[in-house]
Amino acid sequence: MIRTRLIHWITNALSAAVVLISAPVFAQDLVSEDAAIVDASVITVAGHVQSGESTLEVETLQEGSSSRGVRAEAMQALPLQQLPEEHLVEVQKILDNTSLYRRLPQIRVDADRRVYEYFTRNPDVAISIWRVMQISEVEMLRIRPGVYDADTKDGSMGRVHVLHQSEKSTLILCDGQFRSPATRRSIRASALMHLQPRFETNEAGESRVTHTLDLFVSFPSQTFETLARIVSPVSNRIADRNFEEVSLFIEMMDLAMSRQPGWVERVSQQLNGVEPDAPNSLLQVTAEVYVDAQRRLSLQHGVTPSVYQITAPDASVKRVSASESVPPPRR
Repeated sequence: MIRTRLIHWITNALSAAVVLISAPVFAQDLVSEDAAIVDASVITVAGHVQSGESTLEVETLQEGSSSRGVRAEAMQALPLQQLPEEHLVEVQKILDNTSLYRRLPQIRVDADRRVYEYFTRNPDVAISIWRVMQISEVEMLRIRPGVYDADTKDGSMGRVHVLHQSEKSTLILCDGQFRSPATRRSIRASALMHLQPRFETNEAGESRVTHTLDLFVSFPSQTFETLARIVSPVSNRIADRNFEEVSLFIEMMDLAMSRQPGWVERVSQQLNGVEPDAPNSLLQVTAEVYVDAQRRLSLQHGVTPSVYQITAPDASVKRVSASESVPPPRR
């Protein structure tokens, strides 16, 4: 029972620090099996997609790792030279006091580059879509450009700061805390995340994204750091699986934008906790992706898109419900 409580507390502390990856961790009844803990702590994007002609699927090219060699390689790849002095000091503090390191799986996603970059640059919109779809109850509010406050609604809260963002690299600093219902003590954690995407386009104009993420976590408490390492096999599995589910979300949104723009429009009308222009920017990306997808379809199959197909759908549509979920992927 004590071990199970520790796993829950550490998982939630990690979620506060790395809210972009494992934020949707909810308070659950204590269970005795690690597998049950993992299942309760993983977001389930695929489970919110209706059955159709095909299913969402991403390709794992390389499994996650916490080895010393991979960690050394990850540190060398950090874009530290791009950071101003004040951010460099914060980053170096985490690197010098890393309690846990994890390279999450390298995953390949069938997605338009514009879709991927939109959500990496607007994570608050992604989180709001999760709430509309009832995937999670997490809230993320943009404080200023590149800075967000996050609340997982289970006692975990954190601040997310995008330190650097370029075509090939996004460096994110997170500070968070978790207050367990079973104790008055807050568990604090800081994390540095380095997201590295690679974009490819085939001869047909279809895009793929291959990405991985290096995660450095620091706990200021030596006692808690020791406990975190003990249960790291479980927390690593949760982080790995959540990264896969986030990748599935990107692919799901790519499919929706390219095949079902009306669904995206309905979702955009229900966004909350985002900037006023967020719905319009989401629809702008959707329109671009949809038109290009229809053009590719025409070249591949000799089908000429009709005016109706490339016209923005009617705004007077019903609200998305949990039962409606997301439209089935159609290739």
